[in-house]
Amino acid sequence: MSQASVGFHCPECVKAGSQQVIRARDLNSNSRPPVTTALIALNIVAFFFQGMIVGDPPETLQRLGRLWGPAFADGEWWRIVTSGFLHGGLLHIGFNMYALWIFGPLLERGLGSVRFALAYTAGLLGGGAAVVLFDFGQPTLGASGAVLGLAGALAAVLWSKGVPITQTSLGGVLVMNLALPLLVPLISFWGHFGGIVAGFAAGWLLSWLPDRYGQPANVAIGATAALCAGLFALAVVGASVGGI
Repeated sequence: MSQASVGFHCPECVKAGSQQVIRARDLNSNSRPPVTTALIALNIVAFFFQGMIVGDPPETLQRLGRLWGPAFADGEWWRIVTSGFLHGGLLHIGFNMYALWIFGPLLERGLGSVRFALAYTAGLLGGGAAVVLFDFGQPTLGASGAVLGLAGALAAVLWSKGVPITQTSLGGVLVMNLALPLLVPLISFWGHFGGIVAGFAAGWLLSWLPDRYGQPANVAIGATAALCAGLFALAVVGASVGGI
């Protein structure tokens, strides 16, 4: 046996060079994740203009961009997207952007920028669709649904690798964000729930189809794009009947 920094190695292992040391700086050697960075920048710019643009009544940008079932039903379909880039205050955007920076780079480097963008879009549309369906008359805004969609997608990716979320802190994060709206009425439960479910579905398609079922990456991307289109259509149909 050959002495090593920790314990001993057999001679064959030493000769084969089987021991690989991964340093912390190696994990951060990739370039800055472009989609995550762009999303954070867009949210910050939108929040800046929320404070700069005022009208009668005040907060015109927030009023015109938030998701509200009756307005969405009248054809203002952009609200399901714009609401995900508007926030109700500094604490609101600060918490969401911190969570985006925690989940975003990890998932973007694992999936690639295109698939990461699809997972984020699925969370955004899934949260919006759930609000329109189950909380039709309540105005909502914030990136929480999309960001939690990333958490849901990460859970699916870990599962595809054989890592149950119960063995990580991710399970606690998901449970906490589903329980928090029940304690704080101003936080949208359906926005969180819809984002997590849609993000998990997107993560399952993006990771399981190629990894477990051997499908080409383009098939997974197309299936996830179809999921996003279906979520948007579900929101439109739900709005047409005034929610559930």
